Amino acid sequence: MKLQAVRAIYRDGTLVFADPELAPKNGAQVIVTFLEELRAEATLEGDPIQALRGRGKGEKLVEKLLRSRQEDRERDEQAFERLRA
Repeated sequence: MKLQAVRAIYRDGTLVFADPELAPKNGAQVIVTFLEELRAEATLEGDPIQALRGRGKGEKLVEKLLRSRQEDRERDEQAFERLRA
């Protein structure tokens, strides 16, 4: 058994293969991957940045960020110390 990739077009409920000899035989397990056509994007009312303002209030996000940066700095320093030794 081997993995095979072929091109096909979906038309009227069936897959039409570019090379019919490469079409899978009856009972073959297939995975279909396709490019979805772009849809008209929904228009947003107002500025999305403004809409998100204040969403993280009370979660102490700045403190979490600073703590995370400090932990990263300490981890980097420990790794540097191991390399110097």
